Amino acid sequence: MATVNKNFKIKNGLVVEGTTATVNNFDILTKSSADQSYITTLVGGSGTSTNTPDTLVLRDSNGDFAAGTITATSFVGDLTGDVLGDVTGTVSDISNHDTDSLSEGVTNLYFTDARALSATSAAYDPAGSASTAEANANTYTDGEISTLESSLQSYADTAEADAITSANSYTDGEISTLEGSLQTYADDAEAAANSYTDSLVGDATVDGTGGNTITDRIATAVADLVDSAPATLDTLNELAAALNDNPDIISDLTTSIGEKVAKSGDTMTGALVLSGDPTLALHAATKQYVDAAESDAVTTANSYTDGRETAITTAYEAYADQAETDANTYTDGQISTVNTTIGALDTDDVAEGSNQYFTDARAKTSAADLLTNASLTNITISGDGTGLTITAENGVADSDTDDLAEGSTNLYFTDARAQAAVATDISDAVAAGDGTATPTYLAVDVNSVALQVAATQSVATASQVVAYSWALADYGSAELVVKVGDGTNTEISKVLLTLDSSNNIAITEYGNVQTSGSLSSVSAGINGTDIELLVTTENNNSDVTVTGTLMV
Repeated sequence: MATVNKNFKIKNGLVVEGTTATVNNFDILTKSSADQSYITTLVGGSGTSTNTPDTLVLRDSNGDFAAGTITATSFVGDLTGDVLGDVTGTVSDISNHDTDSLSEGVTNLYFTDARALSATSAAYDPAGSASTAEANANTYTDGEISTLESSLQSYADTAEADAITSANSYTDGEISTLEGSLQTYADDAEAAANSYTDSLVGDATVDGTGGNTITDRIATAVADLVDSAPATLDTLNELAAALNDNPDIISDLTTSIGEKVAKSGDTMTGALVLSGDPTLALHAATKQYVDAAESDAVTTANSYTDGRETAITTAYEAYADQAETDANTYTDGQISTVNTTIGALDTDDVAEGSNQYFTDARAKTSAADLLTNASLTNITISGDGTGLTITAENGVADSDTDDLAEGSTNLYFTDARAQAAVATDISDAVAAGDGTATPTYLAVDVNSVALQVAATQSVATASQVVAYSWALADYGSAELVVKVGDGTNTEISKVLLTLDSSNNIAITEYGNVQTSGSLSSVSAGINGTDIELLVTTENNNSDVTVTGTLMV
């Protein structure tokens, strides 16, 4: 593919600020005295007032022609001034004047910067509003601007006060109604979100056989995991709630059980407080109950008459005597045997009553009943005193997006994707003009015929780099601004390029501005199916930035 440099063309005039300008290394001449003398010398050596072929004809110090003949091709008007010699025809009355000598007409107006800006404003502002607004704005005096600012501030203050008054005028009922509406809207949005199903799962089969879809496998896995657990205990959250969100529940239960009094007998390190007085024969008696019984017995005993007391004493003494007599009948060996037998007795020799003995199995069964009958979330506990099985939910219900691979339809959120999505409707955002956001766009599509682009890169070693590239099938022309900086100085250029039907590139670089010498050179080329804008940096550690418009 060929690279073609085209001649540069400027319409409607060119304004150059500075003392010199060049075209293809040749100076551009101006109306300065030095340039006029150069033209005079170039055309005819030195100016003369005599009739000399191929030589400039000058007026004298009085503005008159010197002696000689001036030949003109047509006659327009009359010659003025003192002319000596013969004259064939006449010279136009404006042939020796320029626009400085003429009054401005109605049609051909003089060039001014303001008129140039007005004439070209349509290309940037179709309605002409920008130039009109600028012209109108420039007519305002400082006093008028100050008055306008005061009016705007007053309007803003009034609007703010009105807004506060309006907000304060709402009643609690109106605010409550608004909150209710917002809550209803949120509930509806939540219901709508909950009703959404992932199209990726759907009925996509795993191996092509019926009933073996991703949905079926997930449903089977979830069912196997739940395993007919009650609805209140079929999730990890429910199990966790039943365990009071305590990860050390088993250890705590073991510790708690170890701190209980054993039914088989135990030694207490502290006082045991009973719930009340005994009501059955085998109930334990409290000190309060014994003290009361003793007091009642004393009271009852004190109520007996001397006869009763004598009878009781006599009976007790007779009972004691008989007991003593009976006791005396036991031999020392029998007594020793009884004592030995009593000393060898334990709870295994005592029949179990309603208060059952403590056993590890009974403790485990009690703990198992407590756990399996509790309200659980996301946890399933099954088993009995012989052992427990704790199953934690580990399916989709307990996962988040970090546990899932990204699909092709529902993509994860990223800043770049969000900015790209906003960029597709940038025209509406610009039209709104509210200035609420300033996203960064790598490219903005304009009516599908142009694309605003921007890119930047750092070049560590002076070399040629691809500053920007794009598919030639998408855009065949471009207007780009290239900026190169080396940390101290900068250089900026504007580049136009376009392709012909054979993919030949026509490129021109213009408007080059440098702070201190050239920092780069710009060219373009075709690489496969892409157009590449190439920048060759002059210095190491240079930053290259490109921005502009691609066009179809």
